[in-house]
Amino acid sequence: MRLTAKSGAVKLLKSEVRRLERNQEREKSVANLEYLKNVLLQFIFLRSGSERQALLPVIHTMLQLSPEEKSKLAAIAQGEEEGTGSRGSGWTSYLHSWSGIR
Repeated sequence: MRLTAKSGAVKLLKSEVRRLERNQEREKSVANLEYLKNVLLQFIFLRSGSERQALLPVIHTMLQLSPEEKSKLAAIAQGEEEGTGSRGSGWTSYLHSWSGIR
């Protein structure tokens, strides 16, 4: 009987440890999302130039951009636009490639 009680206590403690680990991961995720939000807002509202360029490595790392996405974002940061089309110009013209909107 004693062994069963200890076994139950061990299971309970392991369960509690897993719950606490999940909570820690959730907190990290929320902090990362808040940081990403702030970086993206800075990128959007800054004028093109070196300040935007400085944010590119952060955005690239956090969003794990493809080489094509990274080069498009770099062009936006420099103030270059890849032609004009029906989608408009500026950074908003690239949102379709990330959102799946055609």
